[in-house]
Amino acid sequence: MLKRLKTRFILLAMVSMTVTLVAAFSAVNITLRVQVTRNTDSIIDMLHENGGHFSIFRYSDSEQPIDDGFFHSETPYETRYYVAYIGEDKTMIKGDFGHVALSNLEMIQSQVQTITHSDKSRGYIDNYRYGRFEDDEGIMIIGVDCSSSLATVDVLMTITLVTIISVITIVLILLLVLSNRVMRPFEENREKQQRFITDAGHELKTPIAIIRSNAEVIEMTEGGSKWLTNIMQQTERMSKLVKELIELSKADEQTLSEKEKQKIILTEIVYDSVESFRIPAEAKEIELTADIMPNVAVMGDLEDMVRVMGILLDNAIKYTDDRKKITVSLTQKSKKAILKISNTSSGLDRDSVPKFFDRFYRSDKSRNSDTGGYGIGLSMAQLIVRNHKGKMSVSYSDDEIITFTIEIPLN
Repeated sequence: MLKRLKTRFILLAMVSMTVTLVAAFSAVNITLRVQVTRNTDSIIDMLHENGGHFSIFRYSDSEQPIDDGFFHSETPYETRYYVAYIGEDKTMIKGDFGHVALSNLEMIQSQVQTITHSDKSRGYIDNYRYGRFEDDEGIMIIGVDCSSSLATVDVLMTITLVTIISVITIVLILLLVLSNRVMRPFEENREKQQRFITDAGHELKTPIAIIRSNAEVIEMTEGGSKWLTNIMQQTERMSKLVKELIELSKADEQTLSEKEKQKIILTEIVYDSVESFRIPAEAKEIELTADIMPNVAVMGDLEDMVRVMGILLDNAIKYTDDRKKITVSLTQKSKKAILKISNTSSGLDRDSVPKFFDRFYRSDKSRNSDTGGYGIGLSMAQLIVRNHKGKMSVSYSDDEIITFTIEIPLN
């Protein structure tokens, strides 16, 4: 359990950090690209307003260049752009290509043709941001080279990606190393608890056995009585509780190694378990039906799976209502063995059903001390199923039928 908790903690921490980093860096990169687009559109608008030329001087008594934080006296010399005029027949009338490299003229002419037949007024083509303006005289196309700005954004994105991967790797290594130290006190505390339960269980066995033996001797020598009967019943219950506690302690945190696993025919286990519970079911006039698919096999431990079947069938017989019906089915689907055990059980609180796997939990309406249960069996069954890399769940239908479902991967 602690290993699963540690794994979930590391996974949750890594996912949270990754999402945060990706969101933060994505926001930065998107903001930069939007800013590049916005600044370039401002240049395009200025060129359009000034007939395809820069006009960055205000004229008064003396010439003063505009400097508003983006446009400045160096802007015309830093900007590489072209202007093309298209006539009504979709052919280029004239153009200003003196601000781009001659080697790019062929590519630019191809861009102009593509933009001319496009319906978009703004956009990117290659590494150019263009503006397309229509009036009565024709079409004016302005393209501004954004190679340098876009390259800067791309470099930043690459640095961002490398940074994210590096940070994630470093944090993962740190979590793996430090989580062992953090979890060590919890593991030691849990081991002490398990050892205490096991030791206490073994210590309790002796006085319980002595009490039972003395009661049996008194019964043989002096005859039975209701007090002796009560003592015998309670010592039997105590003995069963101690046994279940020890088994639960052993099952907790236990996993099956590959050497311990063996191919087991789940079909035979389910069939034999159902047959062995037919007599106690008939004694309570309970209808027990089974639909078992043949040749369903899984990798696991034979005794553990027999124990799970015993827990579930015993549980079903104890808590079946007056309708007295239990159904068992075994199928396989999507490389999984699916076992379902259902019984009629009226009056259950739906909110309490998911808590049936909690240790020592018993619903007031249906799971009381009169049945002899302690709320340990289902918890143990769930542990065993998890150790087989399976999943165990419970559901309660509208017609008041409770169903325990087990899914275990096939061999």
